[in-house]
Amino acid sequence: MGKYFSGDVALKILSVLVAFVLWLYVMNEQNPQVTYVVRNVPIQLKNLDYTSLALKDPSQQHFVNVKIRGRRSVITGLKPEDIAAEANLRGRIEGENMVPVSVNVPPNVELLDYSPKEIVVVLEAVIEEQLPVYVEIKGVPAEGFAAKSPASTPQAVLVRGPRSLVNSSRRAVVEADISEKNNMVIASLPVKVVDAKGNEQKGVTYRPETVEVRIPIVPVATLPVVPNIRGNPEEGYMVKEVRVEPSVVMVTGNVEVLKNINQISTEPINVSGLSQNVSVEVGLKMPSGIQLFDEALSKVRVLVEIEKTDMKALSFTGHDISFRNLQADLRAIPEDREFLLTVQGPNSIIEKVDVDSFKIYADAAGLPEGEYILKVKADVPEPYELVSIEPDTVKVTIKRQ
Repeated sequence: MGKYFSGDVALKILSVLVAFVLWLYVMNEQNPQVTYVVRNVPIQLKNLDYTSLALKDPSQQHFVNVKIRGRRSVITGLKPEDIAAEANLRGRIEGENMVPVSVNVPPNVELLDYSPKEIVVVLEAVIEEQLPVYVEIKGVPAEGFAAKSPASTPQAVLVRGPRSLVNSSRRAVVEADISEKNNMVIASLPVKVVDAKGNEQKGVTYRPETVEVRIPIVPVATLPVVPNIRGNPEEGYMVKEVRVEPSVVMVTGNVEVLKNINQISTEPINVSGLSQNVSVEVGLKMPSGIQLFDEALSKVRVLVEIEKTDMKALSFTGHDISFRNLQADLRAIPEDREFLLTVQGPNSIIEKVDVDSFKIYADAAGLPEGEYILKVKADVPEPYELVSIEPDTVKVTIKRQ
């Protein structure tokens, strides 16, 4: 019985040994140990003190190539994400840091080597800085209205982030739409921090993230500025031209008053006895209930050009006379004779004028058929002045067409 039992045990042990040998054979032949390099394994940056430091380039990624050995069946399905590569940033300082890389591989996989062993991580100090809030106005108010300077509460935001990003941030921007608005715009709007080119800074934080914006929308009118010239230059001189800068101003105020004004006059400008150009800054005479839209504008500049005068005599005939207010079914036939129109003007331009520069006419209002003697008149544009018309009457016959 003992011999039988011993033989049976020995047989079982032999069977196990044979099976193990067979298993080793199959494993080595069918699933052998292989060596493989897993490339571009991402390196995780750990233990950075984000309260005082930040990555200079948060978008930058670091990778390591890992050489491993293991059974083919294990290695074949291995991905870069299955390997843990880390760089410990605890205790690092601002600037370039050489940081060792550590690698851990899955069970049943042997780590042979990896490269690089160290990486350069550039860190920056985290700083804070206040930036002014700038309100960008979009759109156009309703017709007859304009937007005054906007205001925000608060007027600045506190920006926090890496030194280089904070230093390159220029302002905090909010966008306010005033399209077709005709009264005060009040809105709570999100803030956007931008650099000098207007690009949004993504790597910074700021507080508050929204601000309250107030934009006054007021009724306005754009009116010409009319210079109030007083007196006459020295004898033999005249005002050639008057220029105002700016020539128009925008005003605001009571809506009903705005509807009934068409110009803004300057304070008086005295040219009495002058014989040369004069340039002065003068205030504006604002009607009651009206003020300038631009509060910074208090005066305008007026340039008065003064020149010596000269006269010129121009001949014309009755056919050069137009007859105003003549009945539609009538025609006027003036006498055939010569007239003389004498004008005076600035010496530099008087020679350029001719009869066509003036509108010579007689008024035939209400006259029926017949013969009449009518006063000859002339419309003389500035800066010219009418001296005389000789003779100053014309004989005219009015007939039906």
